[in-house]
Amino acid sequence: MQVTNNPKEAVELIAKEINSLLGKQENVTMAFPGGRSITKIFSALKKAEIPWNRIHIFMIDERLVPIENKDSNFRMVDKELLSGLVDLCGLLPQNIHPFIMDEDMPDYGIKEYEINLRMIKEQYDIIFLGVGEDGHVGALFPKLTIKDESDYFLITYDSPKPPKNRMTASRKLLQKAKMAVVLFFGEDKREAYENFKKSSIPVEKCPAKLAQKIKKLIVVTDLEE
Repeated sequence: MQVTNNPKEAVELIAKEINSLLGKQENVTMAFPGGRSITKIFSALKKAEIPWNRIHIFMIDERLVPIENKDSNFRMVDKELLSGLVDLCGLLPQNIHPFIMDEDMPDYGIKEYEINLRMIKEQYDIIFLGVGEDGHVGALFPKLTIKDESDYFLITYDSPKPPKNRMTASRKLLQKAKMAVVLFFGEDKREAYENFKKSSIPVEKCPAKLAQKIKKLIVVTDLEE
């Protein structure tokens, strides 16, 4: 595990991993969450020397709203990062894979999203996880959805944090990643960060700890002195 308070340093490590992976495989799958923490590294990502034309972008989690809705996680990531990467850095529009809610499907379209991913590969290569005050990541919440055994994605209708209806990558899918970038920003994340570091706290109480099972782990935080 590498810990840094410098988003630029973290992105340099990410770029190094991407280039290493691309020496062995055709492309890299990268997944982004919603939330304010992830925006802290967008500037560094925009400036990084990353071959974006070989990157496929997916979502960690999404609110069950249309992607043009102001509450959509994808809308935020697209506006703040992806559209700029398309315009200036070579990211291909067809390599951007938002979760598009389908109200006519019983599962809101999560099986289709799984198929979309598996047409490229069986996992996310690099995941970004913004951590909530209670230690949740994506829509995997303590003692609730973190216990779900789905292989790819799941829907929750009872999120402790509004809005209640969300889709999320499962614990199993996230732990298959080759690199995790976990973000703790703000004093309100202090307790979650301390729990993350304590070996006595199980992942069911601090879902962010699922990232500790991933071989390459970068923690980006402003909570270290």
